Amino acid sequence: MQKFWLVSLIWISLAGIICGWVRHADAQGEQEALYLLDTVKPYMISDNQITFKYTGYYGSCGGVDQNMLAVGKTLSQAFGMPETDRLSESNSHPIYKATAEAAPGAVSTVTIASPQGQASCYVVLRLDASQETNQADLVNWQAQADKQMKRLGITGTWNTMVQGYVSEQEQSRQISSAELVNQIAQAYKGKIVESYTDQNTISLSLASREFQSSVKSGGQSVNLQVALHQESTTGQWRLTVGTPIITMEY
Repeated sequence: MQKFWLVSLIWISLAGIICGWVRHADAQGEQEALYLLDTVKPYMISDNQITFKYTGYYGSCGGVDQNMLAVGKTLSQAFGMPETDRLSESNSHPIYKATAEAAPGAVSTVTIASPQGQASCYVVLRLDASQETNQADLVNWQAQADKQMKRLGITGTWNTMVQGYVSEQEQSRQISSAELVNQIAQAYKGKIVESYTDQNTISLSLASREFQSSVKSGGQSVNLQVALHQESTTGQWRLTVGTPIITMEY
């Protein structure tokens, strides 16, 4: 049941992005990313994963593989990635995918898909980074990517997430998971608009004036999601924070 709920939430979140619920990206995105990362630092050990993701539409694919390949090569060049000559497959659908090292400990990926019934190509530009990557390099990459997207005329949205384990200092305080998540919500100056709890997971959806980007969920504006999940094998608490939503498993 828990897995089903998590997968459903991820797909609902992705649908929100595709339908354009999230505000368009601008320079505010870099400021929000910095605020997101800096605020969660005291609660998380350094061994974490950071993901920047930009989604939007570009060009014309129309379900034609050659069109998808051509658009993919164009964007690979634009973002300094090696071109791919063949399409790959995801969930039984053809996609274009290219990757490159963006910085020490960080890999950038561009993925092109052709949604059924739509003429435009669906574009995902993603950066996955580890604790080895300098935070300034991450924000600089986002700023440069944002400029390139605007130059290409791609109107899209930024999604930023960080995931890692709760720090030993926080665990030593022996407070409950609910108390910890609520403290993090307060640190982000967020008002709780939705929540989910089961035996090993607690998740909060927040409205915070500190973030401009948002999605609509149940008639409420959501700017940030905070989730805490206890691993069944190790007992460790895994913390995930994302703006405006979490689109990865937590």
